[in-house]
Amino acid sequence: MSEIGSALPVALVQLCATEDAGLNRRQAEAWLERAVLEAPGGGRPRLLMLPEVWNAPYAVDRFAAFAEPIPEPGADLTQGPSPSLAMVASLARRHGVAVIAGSIPEQGEAGLIYNTATVVDPRGVLLAKHRKLHLFDVDVLGGICFRESDSLTAGEALTVLSGSSDPLGTGLQEPPNLGLLICYDIRFPELALLMQQRHGCTLLACPAAFNTTTGPRHWHLVMRARAIDTQCFVLACSSARPLGGGYPSYGHSLVVDPWGTVIAEAGEGEQVLQAQLDLSQVALARQAIPTSHQRRHDVYRLSGAPGSSVHEAHFMNTDCVG
Repeated sequence: MSEIGSALPVALVQLCATEDAGLNRRQAEAWLERAVLEAPGGGRPRLLMLPEVWNAPYAVDRFAAFAEPIPEPGADLTQGPSPSLAMVASLARRHGVAVIAGSIPEQGEAGLIYNTATVVDPRGVLLAKHRKLHLFDVDVLGGICFRESDSLTAGEALTVLSGSSDPLGTGLQEPPNLGLLICYDIRFPELALLMQQRHGCTLLACPAAFNTTTGPRHWHLVMRARAIDTQCFVLACSSARPLGGGYPSYGHSLVVDPWGTVIAEAGEGEQVLQAQLDLSQVALARQAIPTSHQRRHDVYRLSGAPGSSVHEAHFMNTDCVG
């Protein structure tokens, strides 16, 4: 049973992108509108989520054509330069709901292109942005060969959104501290552990696009492993499996609890995945199995590299809608 004030209803939107940017925005908006509807047997979602690169084909030679400028946190996205995020922000404001807006190709400085995830508050304001740190450069014999670094530049900071003042407008007594990762980032446990140990994260969000080679092998394993490592909830929102050609996304969006249990899972196609996060389970898991207090810092410890940085956002909750 959830403690009073600890339940967070969420909805993950699993969808497919096309070669038509305008169509991608319209389809994403329609799916988000559907996700806002009250879930059967549960409350209206307070947090929505989109997958990795939802506004463009997931292809290294197409990222630049679909890239959009993304302002810095604090900007009103409804008036911003990104049409994709302006749509998300307008929907967020219309319904008074926060959105982890997946990732889109970002047109950065000096012509650089990034794979960038964002978080939007219920007023349509940008709370956080995370540039993918680990680019997906792999060559699996007999499987898939993909090199994001052929067109993308890696980010340089981990990204954490503090729950202080409840910027997501959850209404919870103890709003979550949110760590933001993108797909391949989740394979590097040090990143998630830093988010939990140094920045107090209780919720990790990972928009992703695992494929039909890596997905069957590792999708469930790595998401459950990071949940167990950090004793956090993990939201893993995937793109849907295309019916025709294109990048073969695995689908199977997941919600994993701090015990490593999958509490909600999507199929392969387009759909909305609803779940209730009982955030009181974070403290219970950490009390029952107190790994955070049992680490041997005299033998090993996490240490940020010289010059490493973190984007840690703290926002005052001023007139949040909802």
